[in-house]
Amino acid sequence: MPQRFGADWNPFSTSFISGEWWYDRSQNTFGYPLSEDDREWGDTTWEFLDPEEYAVLATQHMPCWTAKAGEEAMHAALVSGDPYAIDLAAGRHPAYRATADTLAGLLSLNTQRSYAGELLDRAIETDYESKDDPFVRTYLPEAGIVVPIAPGVVVALPLMRTAVALADAELHQAAQEYARAIGILEPVERTTHVTLSLAELLCAAGRYADAIDMTDGVVNTDDVTALTMAYRAMAQRELGDVAAAARTLQDVFGRDTRSDEVMGFARVVESSLAEPST
Repeated sequence: MPQRFGADWNPFSTSFISGEWWYDRSQNTFGYPLSEDDREWGDTTWEFLDPEEYAVLATQHMPCWTAKAGEEAMHAALVSGDPYAIDLAAGRHPAYRATADTLAGLLSLNTQRSYAGELLDRAIETDYESKDDPFVRTYLPEAGIVVPIAPGVVVALPLMRTAVALADAELHQAAQEYARAIGILEPVERTTHVTLSLAELLCAAGRYADAIDMTDGVVNTDDVTALTMAYRAMAQRELGDVAAAARTLQDVFGRDTRSDEVMGFARVVESSLAEPST
């Protein structure tokens, strides 16, 4: 998550702006004017149903007559659309604890983010994989989640561990809890979206050498990998290897089909390669 405008931000000290991105050379800070509403989950049209549709989706798949009490209780709570009802159902039926933590957490993303983070943390700390959960496969077969990773990059995934981890990491990143967010993503399968999120987090945490090591071998094939390479260039620049940063950015600029947000960020990183003014 990019740094936001602070109360002491002086627009006249900003040395470079590209699109919505800006770079302040005097303070060595990057930013993007995000509001709280810009990072809402679920405002992208896609093939899966997002958390706001989970309750409706569950009504289309009713428990059979052989369903056990726990399954029926969880289904009824899910149909209600109330995260607390789902949490309470798992309290009475502990076998559904990880299922409830995941579903209640996702349902709370846009309303109670602190509560959502607590629940998703608990789900991620287990070996729970929602895409293999019989309850999820039965009652939420088309469910998924949209996660805004960075300006210009949004990932839409089915309801699975990787998607839950990305959403949870974004919650902690928004609260500037970088170490916690990194810890959530490190054990997760290293998809290109996870790699991008980690690169952004490692840079935010000042772990530039780790960001470079983690992005070794990344090739510019789409917006996700191009933005990852831009963060790699940022890390290289922070460690004083301006020449390597410039080469990395040339690879980013080598494709003119990337989004304006991604190219804008690459340009402000490029602007930061110049020596600070004295």
